Amino acid sequence: MTSSTPSKDLEEILKISMLINSTFETNEVLNRIMDSANRVVKAEASSILLIDKKQDSLYFYVALGDKGEEVKKFTVKMGEGIAGWVAKHSKPLLVPDVQKDDRWFKDISKKVNYQTKSILCVPLKLKDKTIGVLEVINKMGGNSFSLEDQSLLETFSNLAAISIQNARSYQDIKFENINLKKELSHSKLPQDFIGESSLIKEKLEMVDQVAPTNTTVLLLGESGTGKELFAEHVHYKSERVGKPLIKVNCAAIPENLIETELFGHVKGAFTNAVTDKMGKFELAGGGTIFLDEIGELSYSIQSKLLRVLQDHTFERVGGTTTRKVDIRLIAATNKNLYEEVSKNRFREDLFFRLNVFPIFIPPLRERREDIAPLAEYFLQRFNRELKKSVKGITPEAMNLLKRYYWPGNVRELQNVIERSVVLCKGTEIGRKDLYIESDSISVKSIDIDPVLSLKNAVNDFKRGYITKVLEKHGWKQTKASESLKIQRTYLSRLINELNISKI
Repeated sequence: MTSSTPSKDLEEILKISMLINSTFETNEVLNRIMDSANRVVKAEASSILLIDKKQDSLYFYVALGDKGEEVKKFTVKMGEGIAGWVAKHSKPLLVPDVQKDDRWFKDISKKVNYQTKSILCVPLKLKDKTIGVLEVINKMGGNSFSLEDQSLLETFSNLAAISIQNARSYQDIKFENINLKKELSHSKLPQDFIGESSLIKEKLEMVDQVAPTNTTVLLLGESGTGKELFAEHVHYKSERVGKPLIKVNCAAIPENLIETELFGHVKGAFTNAVTDKMGKFELAGGGTIFLDEIGELSYSIQSKLLRVLQDHTFERVGGTTTRKVDIRLIAATNKNLYEEVSKNRFREDLFFRLNVFPIFIPPLRERREDIAPLAEYFLQRFNRELKKSVKGITPEAMNLLKRYYWPGNVRELQNVIERSVVLCKGTEIGRKDLYIESDSISVKSIDIDPVLSLKNAVNDFKRGYITKVLEKHGWKQTKASESLKIQRTYLSRLINELNISKI
C-alpha cells in the first residue's frame, strides 16, 4: 500500500518547485513544504529543525500540527532524541515504535501532552553539509511510515535545501550590492575622528578594546557629540566588518510603526501589509544594529528588544514563527537612563542588558582643544562640497569658536562652519561670518532652537566640577566626598546619575 498515488505526489512536488522559483520568502516556502509533506506521507505532525552551531543544538523553525506552537518553545541538543541523532550522524531514521527505541527523547511529548507513536526523520543538507532535519510524526490510520515515505520525505528535504540556498544567495547579493554602493559613495569606512584631546583619545582606546568582541555597547552623551561615528568605528573594527551595519533612529519612527520597522511583518498583519517585510534585525543578520535614541522606545517595544538580547529570537508582527538572529547591538541615548529607570519609563532589566560596556562621550565644551582641528576639517570639507576657496579662519574668529558654549556640540560646530563658508565673502572666515556670541550660549535669533534647560545646565556644571574633584583626589570617593562636604553614598549616586566615568 503506497502513501498516496504517484501523480498526487508529483503534483505536490511540482507545486513546491514553482513556489521556490517565485519567492525568496523562506518561511513561507518551508511551511508549505512541510504542509505538503504531511499530506503526501499522511502524517499527523511535522517539523523542520535547524542547527544552532553556537549552542550545539537544534531549534524548531517550522512545527505543524495541533501542538506546533507549543513545540517551538523547545530546543534539542545535538545527538539528543531522534532528531538530534539524525542531525549528528547525517543519516535518515525510521522508527515504527518510539517506545522501543532508546534514542527517543520523550520530554517534549510529555510537556506538550502529545502521544508520539512513530517518527520518520531525514537530514536537511546544504552542499553536503547537514544544517538541520525534517521530521514527521504519527502516520494517520495507525500505520507505520514506510521506506517509500522516507524517499518522499528526502525529496522534500532537497526542496527545502534549495529554498534555503536561494534565500541565502539572495541575501548575499543584496548585502553585496549595499556594500558596493557604500564603496562607490566613499562611505564604506567611517569618517576619521578629528581631535587632539586626551578625553577623545581615551574613548577611542575603549572602542579598540570592545570592538573585537560581541559585547553590547551603550553610547551616552548629549546630542551632536558623535555617537553615530563611535558606533561606526565599533562595527568597522569588529569581526563583523564584512556584514551590514543597520542604523535606526528610534526617535524618528512613529510609535505605531516602530515594531514592524524593527522586527518586520507578515502579509495581512494589518491593512497595508500586502507582502511580507523583513525588519531591521533581520537585515542586520550577521552584522551590527545601531539603535540611536533608544530611550525613546515604548515599554512594550523594550520588552521585545529584551527578548532579542536574551534569546536572539523574535517574531514578525502578525507572525507565529520564531526567528533566530545573530547581531551585535550598539545603542545610544542622550537621556539619563538611571533616571528613566527610577521613573519607570525604562525597563531596569533592559538597562542592565544594555549597560554592559558604556562609553560616555564628553560634550565639545569639555574638550576645547578639539575645536580648532574640527573647524579646520569642516572648512576644507565644505570648501569642496560648496565649491568655495575660503583659505582659513581668522584668529579672532577662532578665539570666539573656542569660547563658545556649544550646546549642540560637534553637529552645531559643523553647521556654523557650513553657514560661514556660504556667507564668507573674503578669503578667511571672520567673526561676523560666525553668527555666534561669546557671551551667549545660543546662536543669534536667526535659525535658533531652544538650548539647554536650567536643569541640564546645572547638571553639566555638577558633572564637570565633581569630575575635577575626583581627579584631584585620585578618584578616591571617600576623600572627594569629604572635600565636597557631602556623604560618600550621595557622591556615589551623583556619579551614577551624571554618567561620570574615569575613562
